[in-house]
Amino acid sequence: MGCRYWPSVRPGTVSPFEGDRLAGKELATHLPRMRHFRVALIAWLLTAAGATFGALTGSLFGREGRFLGATILGTLAVLVAIQILTARGWLDPERRKGGSIGGFVGLALGAPLALMNIHTPLIAIAAFSLVGVCVLLGAGPNAVR
Repeated sequence: MGCRYWPSVRPGTVSPFEGDRLAGKELATHLPRMRHFRVALIAWLLTAAGATFGALTGSLFGREGRFLGATILGTLAVLVAIQILTARGWLDPERRKGGSIGGFVGLALGAPLALMNIHTPLIAIAAFSLVGVCVLLGAGPNAVR
């Protein structure tokens, strides 16, 4: 007995995957790329937000202040992102150091690119996406849970 849209769902159950072969933990292992994507996305969004806030506050002191503010607050945002990812259990705590180093390398590559192309926001967004990719590369294989 099932419902109209999910034939395998029994009435009164919460999940459409309950009682199916994709139930519980198997569902998480069925979509391994999404786990990597969420780690990269969280690292990218938090770092971009921190670097943007740093650039806005540093712009009061000129071009050098903008770069310095983006770099300092972007670095702190990488650390906060790694802490959040390990606290949620999405990143292996033993690989936190490698993920942090990878995030710093991504920030070091992305910050000058973003500052050189400050007039086009799409390039700045793409430049800070390097942080998420470098966090994954720095953490190494099997670091994402």
